[in-house]
Amino acid sequence: MRDIAAWLVEAGSLLGRDASLHADGRLPVDDRAVNLVVAPHEFYPLGDFTNREIDDAARISTPVCTEQPGTTWFDVSRLLCRASGSVVDINAHGARALRRHGHDAVHLRLGGVPSMDRRLADDDRSRELLFLGGRTPRRGRLLATLAPQLWNREVDLRMFSFRQPVQDGAGGLVFGRDKYDLLADSRILLNIHRDEAHPGYFEWARMVEAMANGCCVVTEPSTGHEPLTAGVHFVEADDELVGQVAALLDDPDRASAIGERAAEAVLHEWPLTATLAPVLDRIESRHQPRRSLIAPRYDSETVRAQQIPVLPAFTPHPELRHRIYRALMAETALQRRLERARSLVRHGRDDHVERVTSASYDAAAPEVTVVVTLYDYAELVTETLDSIAASEDVDVEIVVVDDHSNDTGRAVVRAWIDAHPDVPALLLGSDINRGLPAARNLGFEHARAADVMVMDADNLVYPSALRRLADALDADPDAAFAYSALEEFGSSTGIRSAMAWHVPWLCEGNYIDAQAMIRREAWARHGGYRVDDEVFGWEDWELWLRLAAQGEHGVHVPQMLGRYRTQEQSMIATTNLVADHMLRYLRGLYPTLPWPSA
Repeated sequence: MRDIAAWLVEAGSLLGRDASLHADGRLPVDDRAVNLVVAPHEFYPLGDFTNREIDDAARISTPVCTEQPGTTWFDVSRLLCRASGSVVDINAHGARALRRHGHDAVHLRLGGVPSMDRRLADDDRSRELLFLGGRTPRRGRLLATLAPQLWNREVDLRMFSFRQPVQDGAGGLVFGRDKYDLLADSRILLNIHRDEAHPGYFEWARMVEAMANGCCVVTEPSTGHEPLTAGVHFVEADDELVGQVAALLDDPDRASAIGERAAEAVLHEWPLTATLAPVLDRIESRHQPRRSLIAPRYDSETVRAQQIPVLPAFTPHPELRHRIYRALMAETALQRRLERARSLVRHGRDDHVERVTSASYDAAAPEVTVVVTLYDYAELVTETLDSIAASEDVDVEIVVVDDHSNDTGRAVVRAWIDAHPDVPALLLGSDINRGLPAARNLGFEHARAADVMVMDADNLVYPSALRRLADALDADPDAAFAYSALEEFGSSTGIRSAMAWHVPWLCEGNYIDAQAMIRREAWARHGGYRVDDEVFGWEDWELWLRLAAQGEHGVHVPQMLGRYRTQEQSMIATTNLVADHMLRYLRGLYPTLPWPSA
């Protein structure tokens, strides 16, 4: 939002006006000036202002609204516009909706300003495709369909959480000149609508700054983009999104031509100065501040609650759920004691582990170890191992930990190893079930590489995954682990692990899947995965939180390099019985982390 404000100031100055940007938390006080308040739904609530102070400022200001009609944020903006004599919206849809609600609203069509343009003379762009946007289920589903086209491309997917205001540097987000440099370094910007409830909204701010940098915009069908023309200044993708993106990736000359036409349009044919001048004149001609106070109760807590509509957790019968959970854990513990007794009788030790190696295992010097934990996935593990063996440009070894499966998984892996003598592989067949975190720890103990990729036996990697994750760790020697976005497939589709490392987001909920590449040294230094019923099913989240509490961090590779198989049943169903208790437990373990207020 500050970027939009800066554009208005720059355009105002180019029009010969005395324009300045105030982003220091002060409210407008000069009733003789044209006070433009960009994004009132953020500017007013996020400041420490009283109702009276906001009302006084709103009466002498013109809000510049930026949100889609029908969203909570748009409704908050309407609330904060009631005291203003006139209103501006950057989208024609928004201006019409405001007028329907009785506001004197005018549309300010955005255009380019010179400072946006960061194009290089040789137009050398290292990114083939860029996505910038908040994380929503719909966006995740559509991005997942592109994964087979993008795994071997230079792609940058930057998603973020909008439950809280975001600042520069949070989770890979960039603003101002850094963002323009990113756009100037990208050949294609992909735009996907937020959800099904708000289709067709042309996101002018993002489009203009991309076009000003010669970046070819590919967007879903939208309205309100005039005078820009689909097919001339941007590409409008219909139901064939995958095919159209693939075709454009294979035709860089076409993408470049569209980008250059768009840059000429927004910077020279329809710049922001052309549309801002009449809007400023209109505001000045109607500059009659309202005198009556309306006291609409727009204190900061009220507006924040409207911005983030979160219902309290529904957790009925907590004592019963805890008893069920403890009974399940006790049953598991008893079963494991029985397995240890059988192992002792059969093998003379209560923790017998069968060891099987491939012909090439002993002589290998792996750069990356992939630890695959296996429990009752005989029908899927071959596909997982095949995906790892297809990895490109990396020396890899595979360590499979069979955690005492009930099916033929161990035999399947043994047969796969025999059929692939050239792949360094080790099978650790446990005669006891030790549980997922302990099985992962066993795999780490036998890993010979410095970097260890963690995988479950039903998930997959694309051929470029291990190389790019290892390169990310090499590029950031201080990072404890690296992870990439994952394409969800199976019972549902989407994208996970899609956001960059940002501890406040991590404290809202675990968004980083266990499928990550961890430095073996960092794993050992922090004690490995926690083996504790209090975090059953949340072991990966607990590890990330533990690293964060110790000042460590993970590095995100913003590409879909792996595939996560979604299924109807999982251990999470058991975890959810006592999720509230586990969350309190984690907060108690790491009280210094920036947990969201309860």
